[in-house]
Amino acid sequence: MSAPPRFLVSGYYGFGNAGDEAILGGLVEGFRELCPQAELTVLSGNPAETIAEHGVIAVPRGLAFARRHIALSDVVISGGGGLLQDATSWRSPLYYLAIIHFAKWARRPVACIGQSIGPLKRPWVRSLLRRELARVDVVAVRDEVSRDTLVRLGLSRSIEISADLAFLLPRPTEAEIAAVREKAGVSDVREPVAAVALRRLPGAADDGGVRQVAAAVGRACGELGLRPLLIPMQPTQDVDLARSAAAAMAPNGAITAPAMRAREILALVASCRLMIAMRLHALIFAALCGIPPIAISYDPKVDGVMQQLGLRPAATLGQFSPDQLVRAIAETWSGRGNVSEMLAARAPRLRSLALRNVELALSLLPKR
Repeated sequence: MSAPPRFLVSGYYGFGNAGDEAILGGLVEGFRELCPQAELTVLSGNPAETIAEHGVIAVPRGLAFARRHIALSDVVISGGGGLLQDATSWRSPLYYLAIIHFAKWARRPVACIGQSIGPLKRPWVRSLLRRELARVDVVAVRDEVSRDTLVRLGLSRSIEISADLAFLLPRPTEAEIAAVREKAGVSDVREPVAAVALRRLPGAADDGGVRQVAAAVGRACGELGLRPLLIPMQPTQDVDLARSAAAAMAPNGAITAPAMRAREILALVASCRLMIAMRLHALIFAALCGIPPIAISYDPKVDGVMQQLGLRPAATLGQFSPDQLVRAIAETWSGRGNVSEMLAARAPRLRSLALRNVELALSLLPKR
């Protein structure tokens, strides 16, 4: 009996970010569908948590561990998510490009899949990224904006457009939805619930801009008879922000959900009637469940996913107008049936594009 194919997965996993855990969850689902015998080893910030949540092998993500497990793998997967950007830190792209460099040095095929590219502020990061991505075996980005970014960087190679791996997640069951509503404290709420997922902005001096967004959301919910439910997608950053946002929404009775795993958040979103979000994967969770998403854009990746959904952001932080956001929420609420139908029509295509990431990774397996 031949050994199972071995894949080493590099990404921002094991840090409690629901979006990144959703990406890994989607990747696991894709492999279960196309190659259930595959052995996935994930570089993780918290291996024990990654094992418990995803049922995969997980090891510390330090470069020494990475190099050791690159040597044991058949294919190295870089992605998905927003790994290759230096808006938060120059260290982030340096780490992920180092994994790619070590893999190619060890003569292992590399699949760079399901990623968005940028923002890229530093010339040396752009140069390093162009050099390393020219060496990988396949590149599949999750939106047209990312492909255009790579083309402008001068990367002369084939670049596929796929979709975020989270689109492979199965819809939650009624039992999951009921359990998580109880956990979130909304099981007895009679008004329709609007999920709200905000985030701090990289480099922002304070949360004033986010509180302004929260106040507009609270105003719209009050006018429409909606109960706002603040969902922390990354607890280390979002829990305190959610409390601050809830105060800005007063007196509309905003509820703040506790920290949850990605699958629980997906089920909670499925129980809501509207999603108002800055967080990319909150928007994707809504789309997966047929819940109309209203995006407040702060990054090109948000624009990219909304374009794939056939929608446009309701507001942009750089040119934020509270009145415009309030109107957009009201318009989406009144047309929510049409939006849900459009999301349902687009779902098979987005799932197929997400699954393409896994197909590309499998195509790199050496012939046995």
